[in-house]
This record gives sequence, C-alpha cells and structure tokens, in this order.
Amino acid sequence: MQRRALLATPLLLPALARAQESWPQRAVSLVVPFAPGGPVDNVARPAAEGLRRRLGQPVVVENRAGAGGVVGARYVAAARPDGYTLLVGSSGPLVIAPAAGGASAPDLLNALAPVALIADSPQILVVTPNLPARSLAEFVALAKARPGEINMGSAGIGTTPHLAAELLGQLAGIRLEHVPYRGTGAALPDLMGGKIEALFGDISAVLNLVENGRLRALATTAPRRSPLVPAIPTTAEEGFPQLVVRNFQALLAPAGTPRPVLDRIAAALNEALAEEAVRGALARQGAEPAASNPEHLAEYLAQERATWTPVIRAIGLRLD
Repeated sequence: MQRRALLATPLLLPALARAQESWPQRAVSLVVPFAPGGPVDNVARPAAEGLRRRLGQPVVVENRAGAGGVVGARYVAAARPDGYTLLVGSSGPLVIAPAAGGASAPDLLNALAPVALIADSPQILVVTPNLPARSLAEFVALAKARPGEINMGSAGIGTTPHLAAELLGQLAGIRLEHVPYRGTGAALPDLMGGKIEALFGDISAVLNLVENGRLRALATTAPRRSPLVPAIPTTAEEGFPQLVVRNFQALLAPAGTPRPVLDRIAAALNEALAEEAVRGALARQGAEPAASNPEHLAEYLAQERATWTPVIRAIGLRLD
C-alpha cells in the first residue's frame, strides 16, 4: 500500500497544479469578523466588488462577528486552504487578541497565511475647542501641568483609540484619565459638550466635525501627512515619531493555501485597489489603499505586534 501511495503521489501533482492555475472556479467568501456597517465591513465591500470584476467570480462578504473579531478569524483559520474562504482581518483579532489573551490564547497569525494589505488609515488626535492646546506639544505640556486631569475618551477598552492614548502617555511621560465608551460615535457628543476633552478618532468619524469647527485636530498618527487631511501635521512632525497608529484591513487565507493562489489573490486585489471606484469608496472611509503582497503584509503585521504587544502588557490588558 505504501509503495502504491508513493507511486500515485506524482500523478496527483499535475492535477493540483492545474487546479491552482484555474482558480477561482466558483464563488469566493470574504469573511468580515464584525457586524455589517463598521469600518472593516465598509472597506471589505468595495474591495469585494473590485475582486469580483478582476476574478470573474462572485465575491461574497460574510459577516461572522464575535469576541472582537476572533470568532470570524477562527472560522477562516479552520476552513479548507483552497482560496475560497478569506478573512478581512484587522488589529483586533490579529494584533490585540494574541497579546491580551494570555498564554492560552491561540495565535491566529500562525493559523492564517498573509495575502495582502487592503488599506490603512491613521487616527487623528482631536480636542474640544475650549481646551487651551493648539498643537500636540501644547497638549503634552498641558497634560504635564495637569496630571490625570485631562479626560481622554476612547471607543472602548482595548480599542485602537485607547491604545493610542496609552502609547502617547508612555512616550510623553504624561498621565491621562481614560474614559471608555461603546464606540467613537458614543464619545463624540461628550467631547463636543466638554465632558471629555480629547480622543483619538478615525478620519471618517471626526473630519466633518473638525471642518465645522466643532473639534480641533492636533495631529495625525501617521509617518507622513495623509492625502485625505494634508493640512494636519503628523505626530512625527510634532516630535513623536514612535506614535504611529494605524487602523488597517488586510486579506488573509487559511494556512496551507498554495502560494500560487495567494499570489493570484494579491494581484487581483492590487488591480482592484487601483480602480477609481474602489479608491473613492475607501477614501470616504478615511482609508488609503495599499499595494501589497504576502511578504509585505507579514512584515506589516510583525511591526504592528512589535508596537502594541509591549503597550498591552504594560497596562495589563486582558481579554480572556
């Protein structure tokens, strides 16, 4: 039996190669591990439409929310590695959960194969106009003069805005009073009303309020100025080059997916992201499309984990 199996194996290789070359032959599922209408979902849908045009097969967004994105990520990690079930991942399940879940938490990065980065976007540090700070340097000086007195809102414990505030506190040597909310949208009325004084927020959430003068933008958490908000200086320009905070959406597949299939998906995604319709849809979400491949995404995720794992452990964040 063993000899027959060894003889048969070479006969299977051409069939496997042909299957990879002809991929896709049916619909592809893009699993969004969050509810419809959120930032990850809003990026996934135009990307799926662009992929559909490039691949010539339906690309269906499937929402599988739960546990901060971990439920959907586990679902994809357990799927057949054939390229027909993909994950639109983000910081929650790919960076924060592995660092905050303890030794027993599954490392989803080992169970998933990186395909390509879809898009990312910086945060904007915004303050109530009544706060006497017109730059990040002035904000830091004020926080040093009033330790623990500046109420810093966030979208919730363990979210990117929360961790951005913690990282700023560590880098600047300041103590801010964290006030968590159930999402940025819930925090904004209190910020405009003066109940809290500052928060980090997505471009799409705060830009209109900044343009209308209801909030003041101090800096974006990007290494270079965003083309979406070119007038706002970066944290690097303000003296904090380590304060780089990005929300991202990335495409991943089950580990073991053949490399030719990963490359085909990455190439189709890059072509889709070059389409004006897709770029415009992402820009409305405050997201910048990225040209990427499996190696680039693997390096990007490693950088994100190197940034946030020490912050998460320093504040004792636990999600299990």
